[in-house]
Amino acid sequence: MLERRRERELVPNYSLTGDLLSFMRCGLQYRYQSGSALPPSRPVQMWFGEFIHGVMETAYRLWKSSQPPFPWPCSKTPYNAAPPSNRAAHDIGVIGDVVEATLAAAGKNPRSRDLRDSAYERAERAVNELGPQLFPLVQSAEERVIGTRPLTMPAGMKGRARMYELHGIMDVLSSVTVGATGGNAICDAVRAVVPNLPSGAEIIVDYKGAARPSTAHPYWKQGDWQLQMYAWLRSKQPSAAPVVAGVLIYINELALGQTGLVELQRDVKHGRTDVQPVPGSRDDYLLRTWSPGAQTPTFSLEFRMQRAIRAVPITNPSMTAALAAFDKVVVDIESCVAREAQHGKIMAHWPACGEDSTCDACDFRHFCPSPAAARNKPGYQPSAPDTP
Repeated sequence: MLERRRERELVPNYSLTGDLLSFMRCGLQYRYQSGSALPPSRPVQMWFGEFIHGVMETAYRLWKSSQPPFPWPCSKTPYNAAPPSNRAAHDIGVIGDVVEATLAAAGKNPRSRDLRDSAYERAERAVNELGPQLFPLVQSAEERVIGTRPLTMPAGMKGRARMYELHGIMDVLSSVTVGATGGNAICDAVRAVVPNLPSGAEIIVDYKGAARPSTAHPYWKQGDWQLQMYAWLRSKQPSAAPVVAGVLIYINELALGQTGLVELQRDVKHGRTDVQPVPGSRDDYLLRTWSPGAQTPTFSLEFRMQRAIRAVPITNPSMTAALAAFDKVVVDIESCVAREAQHGKIMAHWPACGEDSTCDACDFRHFCPSPAAARNKPGYQPSAPDTP
């Protein structure tokens, strides 16, 4: 006897950073940006992160093909103006033009001249300071990985499928190259967490368009989980070598702004960071004596690289813990989807939990039921539009 034909299932497809981490930042913002026809008009964090990723990928491929000597020039195109003439192919301004055009075609643009200038400053630092140490180590750039996981919904709630798909993009380094290279900040950081690098293993790398978070902030643990998940996804690819370590590169640490300096001072004061300037050093003096509004201090390259590079060991238990954490996030998202479908309301079923920095960059904060700045005010209830 033939089995009864099963209903068609739509397997949910999730990006590790674009979906899961975004939901953890703020569920309601994620719903409006990713689950409706309400794209943000000023996707600040999205544009900045993708711009940095695009510049680094293009710069690596140019370096691999022709290896122009560092430092590379950066003659960026003026804001809303024509590009300069006679620029070299490896000029970071030329690379940036291509990346900006690609993002603009997808509706992603910088919200202001200041944000764009900041992105170019950090991209220039990343290429010229990080590039000489990172590019020779890269075995595979912008490697795409994909995998599936079981989706187990809470009792009494039906999900869209019994599985979900997860994907991401990373750079891959060889443990042989990392283990044999001396005088390299990335290699030193990896060897510090995995002293005996096994031959034939891999190290994965991802960029963050942000400063190094406080060790007390949720972003610190989420960064660890992200690397563990990337390692698990990598292990599901055909002929993949085992991943023994992951590296997050916090690009903003190469050129901290005023807000980042305030947060660094606070984290050092309260012992909430794992990388502090050496007491009595010039970096220590510059950080202690700086005050908001004053000129941004120029920290040593060594200190900035230590702050920018975070290496994390990858083990089977650490991957298992991260898998459980992100499985729960997917269940939370699918539960929100199911409750919205049942009741026809968005705000009541998606958590508004963004912190101040998330809310400040959100176009939906004006009708959010719980913006960060007003979250603790009793009786706060902004007006809201009709559900689309």
